[in-house]
Amino acid sequence: MMSNTKIVYVCLFLLMMIALFQMLKRHIQANSFPVAEQQAIRVLFIGNSYTYFNDLPWLTQQLAASAKEPKKLETEMVVIGGATLQNHWKRGKALRLLKAKRWDYVVLQEQSTLPITNLQEMYKYATLFDAEIKRVNSQTVFYLTWAKQNQPETQQILTDAYMNIAQELKAKVAPVGIAWQKIQEANLKLNLYSSDKSHPSPIGSYVAACVFYTTLYGNSPVGLSRRIYSSNDSTPQENNRIELESLSETDAEMIQQLVEYIVKKNSEFRSQYSGVRIN
Repeated sequence: MMSNTKIVYVCLFLLMMIALFQMLKRHIQANSFPVAEQQAIRVLFIGNSYTYFNDLPWLTQQLAASAKEPKKLETEMVVIGGATLQNHWKRGKALRLLKAKRWDYVVLQEQSTLPITNLQEMYKYATLFDAEIKRVNSQTVFYLTWAKQNQPETQQILTDAYMNIAQELKAKVAPVGIAWQKIQEANLKLNLYSSDKSHPSPIGSYVAACVFYTTLYGNSPVGLSRRIYSSNDSTPQENNRIELESLSETDAEMIQQLVEYIVKKNSEFRSQYSGVRIN
């Protein structure tokens, strides 16, 4: 028969093993995400009114939902009217949210004209943000924006600015400005601008959402919903959606096909760029 001393040692050993198992279990749980969260693509948008006009992140979610993607799209945004990446960096809220949650992608949108007027500042803060994004095992996506309606000649400057920094940092690009340019050339009747000739109309935001859907999922936008919705608040529900516009089947198909072509050709567009920073 086992002595009392041996019985005590065996019991202590078993208790230690149980305690170690519980500690390991808690560690695994603390460093993992719920199954539902793992089955979503989570995107943080950092930008200004070009992002929050017509609620672009939510509009992109609706397109993903209409595609019946197995991984639903979940988005949050940190936005301030007219903000630059420098403003967001110094304010700190975007960095705190970046570190607080798990993100698959983080979208960086610079103020609309800063890539034209102060390229060095854009590159400095894009690089700082990208380093933090990589540190949390996420991926940077640059939101390549459009030229103002009365300054179409500046589109190439914007395109060069975003493509060069994306090439340098090995980041993704959502070529929204290029899509806008090609769609305007294909159909001048489709007005992508609001009355101020700068911000997006509902159709302009729809084009941007198609570009983001295709960029994030790698799937064709052809056949997605052609109804353009926004919402009453930052956590929209089915009963408070606002229908902004419904595209004709012809216009929707033209937009979707052009977006698919442009996003697919994006790698060829990017091959023109050296990735060398302009100082």
